[in-house]
Amino acid sequence: MNGLSPRIAAVVVLYRPGEEVPGNIRTWVGQVEVVYAVDNSDSGDGSFVRCLASLGSVIYLPQGENVGIATALNIGATRAVDDGYDCLLTMDQDSRAADGLVARLVACRGAGEGSAPGIVAPFHLTRAVRRPPPDTEWSEAMTPMTSGCLLDLAAWQAVGPFRDDFFIDFVDNEYSLRLRRRGFRVVRANRAILTHEVGDITRHGPLIATNHSPLRRYYKSRNRFVVFGEYLTTFPGHCCFDLVRLTKEIGSIILFEAEKTAKLSMIWRGWRDYRRGRMGKFSGTV
Repeated sequence: MNGLSPRIAAVVVLYRPGEEVPGNIRTWVGQVEVVYAVDNSDSGDGSFVRCLASLGSVIYLPQGENVGIATALNIGATRAVDDGYDCLLTMDQDSRAADGLVARLVACRGAGEGSAPGIVAPFHLTRAVRRPPPDTEWSEAMTPMTSGCLLDLAAWQAVGPFRDDFFIDFVDNEYSLRLRRRGFRVVRANRAILTHEVGDITRHGPLIATNHSPLRRYYKSRNRFVVFGEYLTTFPGHCCFDLVRLTKEIGSIILFEAEKTAKLSMIWRGWRDYRRGRMGKFSGTV
């Protein structure tokens, strides 16, 4: 840390980005010094890459294949540490930031008492959650979504990288719990607003259907049970809450979502592979 303002880089994870993505990045690119754009697409789009370059301060890092969310985040974090940055803004390609997002995240790094936050998360505006708390500048957070989070790179070096073997889903959940278990705090800056798309969400009373694909259901199931196994004794309340959420998700699939059989089958396969210790990228057929 330089004793004044932290030096901040960003990483955005790309996967077959649509034409709206440069516009999303434009809402926050000027709030950081550099953006590492890690592209998990099978092949690059020349016009898209040129559009990225026009944004300024963007370093394009094509992978040539889908290496997963966790590996892409670790690539960005490693580059940021090597280049002398203090913090890393972790972004999804489908997120749009309000003006002053990063400044508000930085302002909350000193919030409260006790240890420094390993992560300061924004308030995520989604189809399911539309309004931040009216009179609270910040609050403790258990497992915020990755997008828009300000990660302290000293904390990242202390607790280790994101779990590459998770590939996608529950990467953020596991990492936040790991930080907290190692004594770092995770807080949310309620005035730092990020608009984020989370699946094709539809609300049905107390149930929320995210309409994630069968493959995503596999990853969510497998990695969720890994988290249960590793953090139940440390964070029993959180794990029990998430078990209830799993039952609601299954109920939403049965009642409201398409491809019910495929999704339930992939949930079971995720649990089976967790029991067998099979991790990494799914290699079977959906």
